[in-house]
Amino acid sequence: MKKKLEISDGYEYLKFLTKEKDISDQIINHSRSMITIINRDYIYEKANSAFCNAHKVVLDTILGKTMEDVWGHDTFQNAIKRNVDICFSGKTVKYEATFFTPLSGNRHFEVVFRPLSVEPGKITHLLAETFDIDDLKTTKEAVKEKEEELRKFESNLPIGFLRCDPKGNILYANEAFLMIADCHDELLITRMNIKNFYLEEELFEIEIKQLIDSHTKNFGRVSLKNSYGKEIPCRISGFLAVNGSGAPAYIDFAVEDCSRELMLENRLVQAQKLETIGSLAGGIAHDFNNILATISGYSEMLLDDLPKNSELSEKVSKIQGAVKKAQSITNQILTFSRHVEQEKVLINVSEVLKETIGFVKSSIPSNILLKSRIPKMIANVLADPTQLFRVFLNLMTNAIQAMEENGGTLSVNITVVKREFVQHELNKGIVADEYVLLTFKDTGEGMDPSLIGRIFEPFFTTREVGKGTGLGLSVIHGIITEMEGEIVVSSKKEKGSVFNVYLPVSKSYSNVSTWKDSRKKILFITGNKYESRILTLALESAGYELIFISDGKNFVKVMTNIRERPDMVIYMSDSKQIIPEDLVGIFRSQKILTPCILITDPTQEISDEKLLNSGIINQQLTKPVSLKEIRNAIQELLR
Repeated sequence: MKKKLEISDGYEYLKFLTKEKDISDQIINHSRSMITIINRDYIYEKANSAFCNAHKVVLDTILGKTMEDVWGHDTFQNAIKRNVDICFSGKTVKYEATFFTPLSGNRHFEVVFRPLSVEPGKITHLLAETFDIDDLKTTKEAVKEKEEELRKFESNLPIGFLRCDPKGNILYANEAFLMIADCHDELLITRMNIKNFYLEEELFEIEIKQLIDSHTKNFGRVSLKNSYGKEIPCRISGFLAVNGSGAPAYIDFAVEDCSRELMLENRLVQAQKLETIGSLAGGIAHDFNNILATISGYSEMLLDDLPKNSELSEKVSKIQGAVKKAQSITNQILTFSRHVEQEKVLINVSEVLKETIGFVKSSIPSNILLKSRIPKMIANVLADPTQLFRVFLNLMTNAIQAMEENGGTLSVNITVVKREFVQHELNKGIVADEYVLLTFKDTGEGMDPSLIGRIFEPFFTTREVGKGTGLGLSVIHGIITEMEGEIVVSSKKEKGSVFNVYLPVSKSYSNVSTWKDSRKKILFITGNKYESRILTLALESAGYELIFISDGKNFVKVMTNIRERPDMVIYMSDSKQIIPEDLVGIFRSQKILTPCILITDPTQEISDEKLLNSGIINQQLTKPVSLKEIRNAIQELLR
C-alpha cells in the first residue's frame, strides 16, 4: 500500500513539473523581447518565438547552434563574446548594440545577460534577453537633435533668456544674457538675483505683481545695469508659470539690449533737428548774401569814385574785406545746410589724408603725439579734394585743441569696410558696396553725452568766447552728407573722443563736365605747400594743365613765351616765390593782361588790399576755397 502511494506522489510531481514548464514556455514565447538560454559552449538550448520570428527561422534550426552561427563571426567576436564571458563569471551584463536581423534589418537593441546555475555552486548557462529599442533610440536622437537645434537657436539669438524663481533668484541664463550683463561666468550668474541688475529694485516687485495678475507681460524699455554698474537700456518681457495648485513656480524673462536701437533713434532725431536747423540757416544765409551783395556792389562803386590813395578809399577797402569774411561765413552755413553743391571728382582719399597730416604736423604742439596708419591702397571717392582736406583738417584741429592743455595722442587710421559692416553701424541707405572708414581718435577732454547731440549744430561751440565760430563741425557734417557719407561720434569724459567718417567708395567715374576745360593752361603760383598740393590735386583732377614757377625771372619767362603762355594765373597771397609787390610790378612792366585769381587768407589784410587795389586781380577767393568756387571763377574769367 505504501509503495503505491509513493508511485502516485512521483507521478503527480512530474505532472506538476510539466505543467510549470508549459506555463513558463507560454510566458517566454508571449514576451515581446527575444529570450534565449545559452550554455558555456555558446550553444542555444532554448529560444522563444520572438527570437525565431526576428531571424525568420523555426525553433529546431536555432537549437543546437552556436551564437557565432546565428550572428556571424565578426559580430560575435567584436560585439557579443566579451559580454558573454563576463556573464559566465557571475555578473549581470547590460549593453546596447546594433544588430542585423532578416526581419527588420539593422536595428538598435538593449541586451541583458543574466547568469544561471543549474548545478549548485556552478554557473552553467546564461539567460539572454534582447529588447528592440530602435524606435526609442530614434526618438531619443530626434529629441536630442531638436534640443541641440533649439539650443543653437537660443544661443544665436541676440535676446537674453533667463529663468528665475518667484523671488528673482536666477536659475538659468543663456549666452546672450551673459553678454548683456557683461558676466561670462555661468556659475556666478546662477548665484545672483535679477534684482541686482535693476537700477530700482522696487520696479522688479511691481513687475512681479503685474505678472501674477496677467501671467504674461511686455514691460517695454527698462534701464538695467550690467555687472560693472553701467546702465543698459533693455526691452523686457516676462512669463509666469504656475504649479498644480496655482502657486507661482518660476518666471521666464526675455531681455533685449536696446542700446543700438536707442543710439539710432537719437541719431535720427539729431539728423531731423540738423535738417530743420539747416533749412532755417540756409534761408537766412541766402537772404544775408543778398544784403552782402548790395553792400559789396555799392562799396565797389564808391571805391571807383574815390581817389586811389585817399583815406576814404582805404576805409572802403576794409568794408569790402569785411564783406568777404561775412560771405565766407554764409558760404559755410550754406555748406552745412547743403544748399551749395560740391564740385566732385574722383580722388584717392589716402593722398588727401597724407597731405592733411603733413600740414598738421608742421604746427602740432610738442606735448601731442600724432600717430597715423595709412596702408598702401587706392580708395577712390567722389569728392571735392579741397573740401575733403577741410574735413580732415577740422577734425584733427579739434582733436589737438581738446588735448592742448594736458597733451595726449591723436591717432588717425584709414581702412576699407564692406557694406555689411556699414549697414550695422549706420542709420541710412547703403549706396556703395564698400566704404572708406577714417578714424580720428584723441585722448583729450572728451564730451558728456548731452553735448554729442549738439556738436554739429551751427554756432555751437564748447570753446571760450572769441576762440571759435562753432561752424567747423557743422560744415564738416554738411560736406560729408553731401558726399552720401556719414560721421559717427563716440566720447567719454576725461577719456577722449573718436570720430568715424564713412565715405562711399566709387569704382569708376567719368567727369564729362571738365572735358572742355582739359586744354586750359593755368600758371599756379603756390603758397603753403600742403594747401597748394591739395588745390593742385583738385585742379588736375578737374582736367586743367598746371604750370609752376620757381621765382620772378621764371615767371617773366613763362608769361612772355607765346607757346608756354597760360590762359590764367592763380596767385596765393602767402606765396614765397613772388611777393605781392613784385607780382604787381611784373604785371605792369611786362603789360601782362592774363586774367588773375587771388586766393587770400582771412588773416592777411594789408597785402591783400594792396593787391586788390592794384588792378591786376580779376577775382578774389578767400580760404578755404572749394573746387566749385575756383572752377566757377576760372570759367567766368575765361568767358
